Amino acid sequence: MNVIFLDIDGVLNSDEYFDKTKNLNIEGIKRDIDVEKIELLKKAIDETGAKVVLSSSWRYTKKAQDLKALLAHYEIYTDVTPFIQNNRGVEIKQWLSNNENVEDFIIVDDEIFSSYDEELLGKLVKISNENGHGYGEGLLPKDIDEIINRLGRNRNIESIEEFER
Repeated sequence: MNVIFLDIDGVLNSDEYFDKTKNLNIEGIKRDIDVEKIELLKKAIDETGAKVVLSSSWRYTKKAQDLKALLAHYEIYTDVTPFIQNNRGVEIKQWLSNNENVEDFIIVDDEIFSSYDEELLGKLVKISNENGHGYGEGLLPKDIDEIINRLGRNRNIESIEEFER
C-alpha cells in the first residue's frame, strides 16, 4: 500500500483562498478548507491508489470530524497518526511501524519539522509557504505531478489505459 501523510494548513488551504473568501458568507469547514485543493489531492489518490493518513494537528481538534466528513464526500477516507507529544516525525514513524504493509509513502507538508530524519526528509513533498504570508500557496498541480511521479501510478489505472489504447 502507498500512503500519503497529509498536513492540512498550507496544503488544503492557502493565503489566496483566505483572501478570496474573507468577505464571503461561507459556513462550516469550507471556511478553512479549499475544495479545489481536495480535488487536486483526489487526483493524486486516484492515480496512485494511495491511502491518506492525517499527520496534521487538525486530527485532534474539534474540526477533525468535519474535515473527515468533507474528505469522505470526495471518497477520501483517512487514518490518523498517533499523538506523541506533538512530534510529527516520531508520530509518522510510529504509524509506519504499526502498519507493516506499506510499500511506499510520502509526506505532504508545508513545514519541515526538526523531528524529520534523513529518511522522512527524503519522502517529503514540500508545499510552498514562501509567498510572504502565513499559509503559502497550498497544494498545486506541480505538487500532484510530484506525488504521482514519486509514488508511481496505480497498476489498475495503467492496465485500464493500456486496454483502452
